[in-house]
Amino acid sequence: MRKYKLLFLLIIGVLNASGSSPYISPGIQLGFNTKGNLFLSVQTTFGYVSYYGPPPFGVTVGLRWYKMQEKWVRYSYTDLQIWLFIGGVGIGQMRDNDGNKYLRFKTGVGALVYATYDYCKDLEIAKHNFGGIGTLPIYNILGGDYQPL
Repeated sequence: MRKYKLLFLLIIGVLNASGSSPYISPGIQLGFNTKGNLFLSVQTTFGYVSYYGPPPFGVTVGLRWYKMQEKWVRYSYTDLQIWLFIGGVGIGQMRDNDGNKYLRFKTGVGALVYATYDYCKDLEIAKHNFGGIGTLPIYNILGGDYQPL
């Protein structure tokens, strides 16, 4: 976890020095997978957005719970993503409680509320996941002059 904190501070320091506008965006997601399991996710994205710079990108950390028979099974995940306001892609890793890691790809389309799809390689209970996520981006967290539309 310490490694992620240092990476976040480094990214924010570089971006802030270049006149960019860092943001934080909490989100909550509800969905299902092709096995018929319901899931709930909570996440936070730490990112960067600019009028003239590269496309918006971020690092997302989250927790996901799958409804399995009569209990909820928890996973954690981390993604790197590029999000072009109305759509984007990401790649990351999902982890179970035993420390097993699964490669994860994600995509979505929308604005503030997104339709989402993610694929977790080798995670048999949840390879293909479909859902909707609501987000609340908070811009200019360390200064900056970005004005969202």
